[in-house]
Amino acid sequence: MSLYATGTITGALNATTISGTGTKWSDAKIGITNGSVLFVSSNAGIDGVYQVKRVISDTSIELAQPIFKAFNASKYSIMVAESASTAAWSNQLAATLGYYQAQMDGWQQIMTGTGDIALTAPDGTKVTIKSFTKLSNDLDKKANAGDNSDITSISGLKTALSIVQGGTGASNASDARKNIGLSKVAGWVTDTWDLVPQSEFDFRTIASHAVPDVYPKGITAGIQAGSAVGASSNFVSAINVRGWTGTSAPQASAQWYAGLGSAGVGVRIPKRYGSTDNFYYENVFFYTKDNTTKTSDGTLKAASPVINIYQNGSFTTNDESEGAQVERVSIGVYRITHVLGMNSDGAWGGIDGGFDVPKDRNGQRLLWLDYEVEADGSILVKTYHRTYPDAPAFARNIKDGYEEGDPIDIPSDQFLSVRVEMPQDSIWNLAQKAAQEEMAQEEIAEE
Repeated sequence: MSLYATGTITGALNATTISGTGTKWSDAKIGITNGSVLFVSSNAGIDGVYQVKRVISDTSIELAQPIFKAFNASKYSIMVAESASTAAWSNQLAATLGYYQAQMDGWQQIMTGTGDIALTAPDGTKVTIKSFTKLSNDLDKKANAGDNSDITSISGLKTALSIVQGGTGASNASDARKNIGLSKVAGWVTDTWDLVPQSEFDFRTIASHAVPDVYPKGITAGIQAGSAVGASSNFVSAINVRGWTGTSAPQASAQWYAGLGSAGVGVRIPKRYGSTDNFYYENVFFYTKDNTTKTSDGTLKAASPVINIYQNGSFTTNDESEGAQVERVSIGVYRITHVLGMNSDGAWGGIDGGFDVPKDRNGQRLLWLDYEVEADGSILVKTYHRTYPDAPAFARNIKDGYEEGDPIDIPSDQFLSVRVEMPQDSIWNLAQKAAQEEMAQEEIAEE
C-alpha cells in the first residue's frame, strides 16, 4: 500500500471536518478518494482511525465519522492505494497523464502563442511566462524607443546615461535637476524658524520656509510639531500647504496630520466664512486599520475593540482589544474572557448588535447567533446552523448531519467579528492613560 503523510492535521472533538497545514489533499495525482482510510498518530501510537467522506480542498477533508478525540497539529497518514487496487492505480495514472498533457499544452502556447502563458510547476506553484512572440515584440519596442544598449557594467563610464537608460543625461547636479523637471537650485533659498501663533489650535512650534524666487509663488511648505490645545485629540505632526500671492501673507492652509486620537491620519481642510480673511478648519479622516475593521465578507466597519473568532476557537484582536482571550467550549460555543460584555456603539447596531456574522455569496447569513454575558463580563457566543428552504437549491445552505437550528461551528473559511467592551486595565487603556499623563507632564514642564 501507499501512504500520504505530508504536513499536520487539526480536528475538534465531535467535528466531522479536519484542517491541514502544509497539505495538498486535492491533488488528484496523490490519489486520496472517498473511502480512503486516515490514521491519526501521536507519540503513544495511533490515536484514531477514520474514513474519508470527501476531499474539500488542499487543506480540508470531511470525515465519515465524528472525531472522538481532539487533536492539534498532529502527524497522520492516509492510505491512498493498495497494490491490488486497479481503480486507485487507474485514477492516479489518469491524473498524471492529465497533468503532463497540461504541461505540454502550456509549452506549445509558449512557443506559438502571443501573450502570457500560465503554468503549474510540479510543486503546485502558479507561474506566468511570456510567449516567445511577446518576448520578441517587447524587445523590439525597446529598441525602437532607443533603448537598444545592453549595459552590464558602468565601470569607467564617462558619458552620462540618458533618461531613457535610467540616468539624467547630465554631468553636474544643476543640469541633472533641470533635465528631470526640477529647479536648478536644490533646497530653499532662505530658512526661518518662527513661533507663529495659531488661534485655532495653538501649536507649540512651527518650522516655516520662505518661498524663494526660483519657486512658483503659489505654494509654501511648513512643518508643525507639538500638541493641540482645546481639541479632544492630540496633534503630533503636520505639513501645511498654503496659498501665497506676491509678497502678501499666507492664507489658510490644508493641514495633513497624524495622531489625531483614535482617528489616526487625516487632513484639515480650510473653509472660508464671512469675509475673505476668516477661515475655519474641517477635519476629514482617512480609513486605516486603526479606525476600521474588515469583516468576513470584505466590507469595512468602524472599529474599536474588535475580536475575530475562527472555527477552532483561534482568534485575532486589534490594538484596542489586545488582552482578550477566546476558547472553543463545544460545538458552536465560544467563550470570550477578559472583557466587560458587549460594546454599545450604534455603528454596529447598539449593545445587542455588535456582531458581524459570516455570509454566503448571496449575502445570506450562514448562522443563527445567540450570546450570554456572564457575571464577570465574559461573553458566551453560540452559533447555530441556518438554512433557507425557500431559496433555490444552490442557496439553501444544506449540510449533511445538520438540521435547522443545530449547534454548528463557524465555517472553516470565515470568521465571526465581535465588538466588545474592554476593562480599564486593558493593555490599550493603560497605554492611553500613560501617554496622557506623559503629555500632561510635558505641558507642565514647558510652562
